[in-house]
Amino acid sequence: MMTSPRRLADFTLDDWDRLEPDEGQRVELVDGQFRVSAAPTPWHQIICDELRALLVPAVKPLGWRVVSAIGIRVRPKVGYIPDLVVCEPVQRGTQSVTASAVAVTVEVVSPSSRKNDRFEKPVAYALAGIPAYWRAEIVKDHLISVHCYQLDENGVYVEHATAENGKPATITLPIGAEITIDIEALDR
Repeated sequence: MMTSPRRLADFTLDDWDRLEPDEGQRVELVDGQFRVSAAPTPWHQIICDELRALLVPAVKPLGWRVVSAIGIRVRPKVGYIPDLVVCEPVQRGTQSVTASAVAVTVEVVSPSSRKNDRFEKPVAYALAGIPAYWRAEIVKDHLISVHCYQLDENGVYVEHATAENGKPATITLPIGAEITIDIEALDR
């Protein structure tokens, strides 16, 4: 029997930070409501790991970190969990970071996240002032492209580079690090 009413909406970022989600689930806060995503597939995580391994040696010497699946406080009542972020160092015990501490967000698109990763999240990240957004596209367990966007002077993401099979792309990150994304090397 329920002894007190339970909210279904109007949650805050502080409520979100206090969550202890079940293993294998990602809980994001979207307009005051919790959104639960299924656990990613193994290949999704392999691509995340490969991109992380590419980013770490480029950004760590500059004092930045690459963190998997950390919450970003985007705006009041909105908190997302990108697959990867390049951010300022995170203090132990931190549940989420502010958008101002993030230089790059990376989303690896899954069938269930396609709409959010292509439309909703880039708009929210741009409005929050996150300088760069990357979207990795997977089709049938194969990485086919990584689209790298950077904010322009109007605060809108503009495609800066795209890596595709046979067409590596060299990207300069907003923090000055430079990396080359080679799809064939990442998708082995």
